[in-house]
Amino acid sequence: MKKITVPMLNILLAAGVILIIAGLLLISRFSHGFGQVFPVASVCIMIFGAVVFYIAMTLIHWAIFFFAGLLLFFLGLCMTFVFTSVLPFGPSHLWPIAVLLCGVCLILTCIFKHRKVRGVYLFPAVLIEILGLVFLLFSMNVIKISFSVFVSKWGPLVLILAGAALVVVFFWQRNFNDFFPYDKDELSDLTDEDEKTFYGE
Repeated sequence: MKKITVPMLNILLAAGVILIIAGLLLISRFSHGFGQVFPVASVCIMIFGAVVFYIAMTLIHWAIFFFAGLLLFFLGLCMTFVFTSVLPFGPSHLWPIAVLLCGVCLILTCIFKHRKVRGVYLFPAVLIEILGLVFLLFSMNVIKISFSVFVSKWGPLVLILAGAALVVVFFWQRNFNDFFPYDKDELSDLTDEDEKTFYGE
């Protein structure tokens, strides 16, 4: 089979993205009804995110473009599905969903940049996902007390525990010279000077 040229691959990517957007819009349109006002702003956010994603894949291979494009696309899609009642959420649930999407997009950006999941991306992503899940539980009234009351009562304890976890990771890394939370191959690109700094020599 003849290898496909780069311009043709770019055309295939653009066509695939356009077809995905068209299918998603049809899903939301059929569920929303043709006589009602369609959420144009959220659709514009989704399309803008798809354009930024396309640019990141074909022209400017920056991780920040990839992350921003994915996040805007998924956020616009969720907004469209929420406002057209495809998803059983209300507008008040959008900000926790946005936090959850940040964690997912961070993992996907890591895979885009390094072709695998790395510890330096995984730990922040997991933390973001946990925060988003907690925020979603509050916004859906699964946790009955208000978020402000929870922060005033438990916020300091959460900060202390998070700080203690960071201190433990620091001492573990410094004293035992283990590769946690990194993989061995993540350190292979370091220069001798970087390794001395990394290991505190």
